[in-house]
This record gives sequence, structure tokens and C-alpha cells, in this order.
Amino acid sequence: MPDDDLVPDSDEELERNPVCYEPAGLNLDLDRDDLGIPHGKALLAELISMRGRVPVDQRGLICPDCRDIRKRRVPMYLVERDGVWLASHYRKPGDKPISHESDEHLARKERVAKDSEDHGFPAEIESSTPDGTARLDVRISGANGLVLGYEPQLSAQTARGIRARERFRRRGNIRSVWDFADPDHAGIGAVPYVRTPNLPASVIRVQKNPIAIRDGNFVLQESRCTPAGGLTRCPYKPFDPERPTADAYCLGWHRLLVPVHQAAAFEGKGELTLTQFIVEAAAGERVPFKRDGHHGWLPARHWEKYVEENGPTPDDSKSEVRVRRGDRRDRCIEDRPASDVRAEPAERRGGRVFVLETRSAQEVAAAEVSRDAAGQPIPLCRFCGAPASMPGPEGLAEHWTCRREADGAAGQVA
Repeated sequence: MPDDDLVPDSDEELERNPVCYEPAGLNLDLDRDDLGIPHGKALLAELISMRGRVPVDQRGLICPDCRDIRKRRVPMYLVERDGVWLASHYRKPGDKPISHESDEHLARKERVAKDSEDHGFPAEIESSTPDGTARLDVRISGANGLVLGYEPQLSAQTARGIRARERFRRRGNIRSVWDFADPDHAGIGAVPYVRTPNLPASVIRVQKNPIAIRDGNFVLQESRCTPAGGLTRCPYKPFDPERPTADAYCLGWHRLLVPVHQAAAFEGKGELTLTQFIVEAAAGERVPFKRDGHHGWLPARHWEKYVEENGPTPDDSKSEVRVRRGDRRDRCIEDRPASDVRAEPAERRGGRVFVLETRSAQEVAAAEVSRDAAGQPIPLCRFCGAPASMPGPEGLAEHWTCRREADGAAGQVA
């Protein structure tokens, strides 16, 4: 018998609710038949069988956010939506929905709303979209009718849930900024995001304290792949920490989308702050993009050039929400990607570089080959890519000054 007498959370809250199986102390991934844990299929069958016959507070499911943030044990139960199981808080009719918000989360909302107001963009905390399917942490009224939603995310969530919540916002014509503090958060790249440091609420609430953007903000770069060019290193060359300058460039030409903190042209400049980013996004001066399934932000002038060369990003603001369609038991378990609730270390999602176009060194510089007095081509310096003046100890062409800089000791010739 289903739990018809219980009051489930709203659709969006169901999508965001993590759930923990208390006896094992493990978070469950309800998007998988095996829950992402050993013997998960048997556990899921047992949990389903408890519906309608075992009290909710005795089923072993609790909210990890309420445990970690509110220091309370709040039981949870399973809710079915078109063959997909989701977790809801146990609350009685008339009770208010339970908040996942920590003091740091509240501080971020208050700070962004106040900063936006101070720069001439009206902001409202906890505002619903016109169709009522999503609740925005901060709704910012931007330029030319643009509506910006600021969504700080400090707790663990699945990529599936984050994408579903983003679709709710796009259906309401909201341009969302998802702010993550964890560099390994499942939502990084899954939605238009920025990453900021994990700071205490007391620091966040002081407006004069800058909050740096660490990731999510990209720039478009076009350059020769040489030390004298605008790239820090070739996107195809693996980084060797023991030989950081060795084989770092291919001497070709690349057009890239690069995280701004990795862009050579931006080194030494002041950090982009969350306040500046939000204000510029509200003014339409920063635009979200999607490349190879990864979301990010570009300055408007870079985005215009990107669209001119690569075409517009597909508009899925009116796409159907497909999160709960179909019977999940018909999916092939072997073909399903790894769980968002993992035991093994996860690969960091941020800091990606996207190669838009590459041309080889021959294509770029075939007509500009320098020759010596005998008419022979002069080899290019391994460090700067210009015509070399001498062979190095490894037999590769180089300049004496380039070698000295690479060795890091003035006057020392390797």
C-alpha cells in the first residue's frame, strides 16, 4: 500500500533531496537500480516493501542535509514519479517544507541580493517562477527584461537533479547562475556555473570582502602555439611537472575556450569577483554557453565571436522535462554511467579547455620559412618558436636567452 497519507515535497524539492541510509551511513543514488551501493537492489526492494506498513521513522532513511546542517534527524520516505523513485521529507499536513539552507547559504543569497540592488538591479530572495515549477534563491531583474537566477549550492546533489532543476528554470525563461564551492561537485559543467571559495557566513556578509570566481568563467583565445604566443601551453600536450617547459608547444595555431584563470593574456590581472560577475551577467555582458555537453560563461564580445564561428548554442528552454519518463528498470545497467554517489575518487570536473579549431604548424607558417646564407631552412627555437640561433645540448634548436630563462638561472648555459 503506498504512503498516500504523507505530504511529499514539491517536484523541484524531490529532485534536489539527497537521502542517506542510516544503518550503513551511506548516501543512496536513487537514479540507479542498485542505489550505487553493494546489495543495493535488495535494499531498494526492501524499502519499497515497507511502504504503507512500516512507520517512516523506522525505515532507516534520513536527510543528510538536515543531519549535517540543522543537526536534526529527519526521516525520509520514497515517492514514485513515472517509474523513478525520489526521496521526500517526512512532514505532517500543514507543516512547512524543510529547508536545506545553512547560514553560509543564506549569507550568499543576502550578499548577492544586496550587491545587485546596490548596482541598480532589483533583487528578490526566494521568488517562484511564473509557472510555479521552480523557486529561485535570488531573482535579479536585469537589463532589457533579462531575469537572472542566482542559485548557491553548498550541499551534495546528483547531476541528474541539478539538470532537472535547470530545465525548470529555462522553461520559465530564467538565466541561472549556479554557484558551487566544492571543486568536485556533480553539478559543475552540468549547468551554467561559477565556482567560488567555501567561506564562512561572517566573511560573506561583509560586502567589502571580495569573493573570487575560481572557475566557470571562460574566454575565447586564438593564438600560435609557441611560448611567445597567447597560450600557456599546447592543449594536446600533457603537463610534466618535472619538465614544465619541455615539449609544451606544437608551433601550430589553436582557437580555444579557456578558463580565465588559465589564460596567459589574463595573468597578473585582478581576480574577477562574484559581485562583478553577477552585475555583468545581469547587464547581459556575460553569456552562458554549452560546448561538448559542458556549460560555462563567456564575456558577451567573446560569445558573439564564438557564435559567429561555431553557431548558436541549442536552445532547450522549451524542451520537455524528461527526468521521470519511462521505466528505469528497462535501462541497461552495464550502459549506465558511474553513480554520482561514489566511493572511489572522482575526476575533477572544472578547469577544462575546449579546442574549437586547430591548424598545423605547416599550414600556419609554410610561407614564412627563414633560411640561412646557404638557403637552408633555419630550425625554430624549441622554446619561443622563432628562428633559432644555436643547437642545444639535446640537439634541439634554441636561443641562448631562452635556455637561460628555462633553466631559471641568469647567465647559466645548460
